[in-house]
Amino acid sequence: MQTYESPLFTPTEAAALTQLSVKAVNNAIDKKTVPAAIGRRSGQATRLLDLRALMSLTLERRLADRFVPGLRRELFDALTDAQRNTVSLEGGLLKVDLREPRRELATALRQLRRARQLVVVDPDILGGEPVFRGTRVPVHPIAAELANGATAAELRQAYPRLTAEMVQLAPLYAAAYPQRGRPRTQPWHGAEPIRRQRRKLAAIDAG
Repeated sequence: MQTYESPLFTPTEAAALTQLSVKAVNNAIDKKTVPAAIGRRSGQATRLLDLRALMSLTLERRLADRFVPGLRRELFDALTDAQRNTVSLEGGLLKVDLREPRRELATALRQLRRARQLVVVDPDILGGEPVFRGTRVPVHPIAAELANGATAAELRQAYPRLTAEMVQLAPLYAAAYPQRGRPRTQPWHGAEPIRRQRRKLAAIDAG
């Protein structure tokens, strides 16, 4: 029977999957609330989290304002038994149902996996900027447009090759894999803004 290693995730990926901030994820690692291992991504050493750590972070978001840190650590330690749907704490006085957080995390993992399938990074396409497969539409600007209030319908009208799924998953991909360095310089960067000439009301009236 073929076996697979448990996937590992960077703090940025973990933040996107659990809807926490990257700072909150790193704080949880620093305080040893969740376990992390040292690994390499893109040739650089980084801290990596396994699925149990992701589950702990999913619960962290839900329980940070309800459980003290010591109690949360006790809960996270109990996650080693992956078959349990309920965890009992404080001698059975507290019980935490894990089913809904597990479903939530499983959905986020499926969406991130699908988002990666929909994106291509090719040095010959826009200098290696992530674009949606089969298009030359970059992912991060689409996510930015959505964040600025654009609707999916407007974006699909502007970019006919985008599917509804691509638009839906753009923010998740952009959050998990943010752009590094300075943003690309647009062709209009530094140009004088176009000013429409307006005739004075007096001139209009005179005409």
